[in-house]
Amino acid sequence: MYIGLFLGLAVFAAFGVLPTAANILISFTDYTSLPGTGTSFTGWSNYVAMATTQLPGFMDSLKATVIFVVGVTVIQNAIGLMLAHRMQGDSRSAAVLRVLCFVPIVLGVTVVGLIWLLLFDPAGGPATSVFGFFGVQSAFFGSDSLAMPLVITVQVWQNLGFTTVLFIGGLKAIPASIYEAAALDGVNAWKRFHKITWPLMAPSVTVNILFAVIGSVTTYNLIYVLTDGQYGTNTLGMLAFNSAFGATADLGYGAAVTTVLFVITVILALPVAALLRGRERRILG
Repeated sequence: MYIGLFLGLAVFAAFGVLPTAANILISFTDYTSLPGTGTSFTGWSNYVAMATTQLPGFMDSLKATVIFVVGVTVIQNAIGLMLAHRMQGDSRSAAVLRVLCFVPIVLGVTVVGLIWLLLFDPAGGPATSVFGFFGVQSAFFGSDSLAMPLVITVQVWQNLGFTTVLFIGGLKAIPASIYEAAALDGVNAWKRFHKITWPLMAPSVTVNILFAVIGSVTTYNLIYVLTDGQYGTNTLGMLAFNSAFGATADLGYGAAVTTVLFVITVILALPVAALLRGRERRILG
């Protein structure tokens, strides 16, 4: 038992603690990884730059992150819950729908991004033909007004299967006898959902919201494939990635943004988790 515990802690330290500590250390340097350039300790200069000279860019990225996180969390959970209601049966059609809903997760970020880029290709994609039939033309992922809603849509589409499956598990955990008793009392469908389904699914709601919030806060790879952080989609994750691996190769500044993003994630996730856990205790006793 102790050997297994030690191995687990060793793996966590190697792939979790040490990279995090190295990232924080790099954030206090001017490390660029470019050949022939030295590295020196610069103290808080990267954080000062982030809060002063780079403030407009940082604040725009923070705003984009908030829009992205709220949009993904609300839409993904709302649609996932509706789909779970439709797919919770044991019929063959429900099983097929569950598999189809889960496929985008298996495809991977790059494949998903390329599929959507082809669908919304302004030069002749299917979406261009459909919208063109109604006299509407757009650059879609190259549009300042549509890029963020489309990126949110793709993020939701890719992760919807996981959310739906968790909600299906929550629905199946509710005893059928409760619904039978409510039906005998003449309770309509909306009241059954509001008074029975929604409260008793509290654990599933907690897990799904936390996964959606943390996952969307740290997302950058899908945005990189779709827009490269342009057209109002430059979230903090993209800002860190482009700073570290873009033309400037400023790994020090990128590490500083990543550190701030980590702090924001913790500050955001802990209160959300506490609120949702408190809700569970109030409802389930």
